[in-house]
Amino acid sequence: MAAPRRDRIMAGDLNAVMPLITADKVKALMVALAKVPSPLTALFEAEPQLREFIDVAVEPRLREMGIGDIRRDAMGNLAATVGSGASGRSLMLVTNAMTQPPATMPNPYGGEVRDGAPYGLPGEVVLGKGLSEQKAPLAAILLALQSILAAKIPITGQIVFLCCVSGETGRHDAIKSIIETTGVRAEMAILNGTGNRISLGNRGRVDVTVTVHGSPGHSSRPSSACNAVTGALEVIRRLTEGLDLGAPHPALGKATFAVNKIRSFPDSTHTIQDRCEIGVDRRLMPGEDPDKAVADIAAIAATVDGMKDPASGKPWRVEVTKGPFMYPHLVTAASKVVAAVMEASQTVLGISPETFHQTNAFDQGYLQHIGIEPCTYGPGEDKYAHTDLDMASVDRTRDASKVYAATILQRLT
Repeated sequence: MAAPRRDRIMAGDLNAVMPLITADKVKALMVALAKVPSPLTALFEAEPQLREFIDVAVEPRLREMGIGDIRRDAMGNLAATVGSGASGRSLMLVTNAMTQPPATMPNPYGGEVRDGAPYGLPGEVVLGKGLSEQKAPLAAILLALQSILAAKIPITGQIVFLCCVSGETGRHDAIKSIIETTGVRAEMAILNGTGNRISLGNRGRVDVTVTVHGSPGHSSRPSSACNAVTGALEVIRRLTEGLDLGAPHPALGKATFAVNKIRSFPDSTHTIQDRCEIGVDRRLMPGEDPDKAVADIAAIAATVDGMKDPASGKPWRVEVTKGPFMYPHLVTAASKVVAAVMEASQTVLGISPETFHQTNAFDQGYLQHIGIEPCTYGPGEDKYAHTDLDMASVDRTRDASKVYAATILQRLT
């Protein structure tokens, strides 16, 4: 197709779709999604409310749009595809159901609408658990799909829409399950929300648990026991002083090590503790071997194994266990997916999104590992995530919806 003709068709498609993406429509979606609880609980991805959220808040909306190819896996994750695929081009849009738990937030599922000015945000905002991270991007993507399908614009490529029961657990299990179960693939993927900025990458992560074993006794007689807490402090000291994290990355900064949890047992008064668990968060650079990172931690922890509690002379026993792992992710500003989002934003908003590198790990790394080029873009407010003011801007969510729609129209029609 000649370029001028293609440009005219594209302009017509944009003119048909953009008026359908309004602040009122996206606000209604944000409020509706906020009112359906989908929290992180002790059951993690097996929490029934997560599957129910997709059952009642996501799948029916897709079916109302006329999307017929909708598949679910055993975890409750959803995959839907739209388009003939004839052009060979494809785009995956990844969303998540799981939000932070209500904690101390008043009315966490109320979907309250307020003026955004007192919070430094444009226009109106909607409050509700997950809007700052998961639910605003979901609303923006759903409205983009709804508007394109309502305009009856043929999709000659393929849209792959995912809604995963994950979102806060820090592991790839959910997205891996739905992709392996359904076999869906795409050239590129857009994930999550970043205040309408584009994330070019992030460090990976491996969780490690170091367990120090001692023996219990009454805390009035420390010489008769073996204090696991004392041993744990020695492990932490040695890790802090001796763990080699390698050279910093020019874009992602330094690899890091952090103790993020300490638990001791038994949970009893006036008792020398016979077990102490240390949670370790080890951030990984592209190319780093997670097993080697765990082995390095284990080697240092092993130097405490067999050491004696100074209060009793009894030896500690130390174990190290590898936990969930997430791949690092890194693309350039010239990558196809970043260029596609940049072009779409310039077309419909007249601006190029800011680019940055995130500190947290998510599913981008897994997608890149299996050959799908990802980036992170969409509405969301980092400063209000995990707070009692969990919220998102209606105007920014509408703008992101326009960018999602333009990306689809420019790439897949």
